[in-house]
Amino acid sequence: MMTKFRPLARPAVLGLALLLGGALPACTPIVDNRGNLPTQDAVDQIVIGGSSRADVQRILGSPTTAGTFNDKVWYYISRKQETVAFMKPAVREQTIVAVHFDDAGLVSKMTASGGETVEFIDHTAEITPTTGHSMGFLEQLFGNIGRFGSKGGVYKAPSPTTGR
Repeated sequence: MMTKFRPLARPAVLGLALLLGGALPACTPIVDNRGNLPTQDAVDQIVIGGSSRADVQRILGSPTTAGTFNDKVWYYISRKQETVAFMKPAVREQTIVAVHFDDAGLVSKMTASGGETVEFIDHTAEITPTTGHSMGFLEQLFGNIGRFGSKGGVYKAPSPTTGR
């Protein structure tokens, strides 16, 4: 027994193929390069003991950040991260170039490290707990009833001398 191929099945199969073909590019990772990564040629131009802060800024550009407690260190940080579809971005590569300056403002040393020295901090949107009384909904809604005004009509603030 042979079944006939229905004419509506072909457009449905074609539509499904187009839908799946259009969805595949959504799974292609998006690569973002962030920060300032100096090229090796630029880093080679820096002379330890001879290059000043102005020389470093001219050659490498502005640093990503300077040391928090010690401005004698400049950091050039770059990061490559991938985002696939709706997933959270994943860091694939991170490089940190640190330029250390001496008291005279000349380069004393340079170091480079990867992402192994970085510690990621997970931010949370939760509310910080506090000590004390936490008011409920009804307490907030009805808590001020009877607090304002007095039996005599207009509310009078207590005076510093009488306390009334």
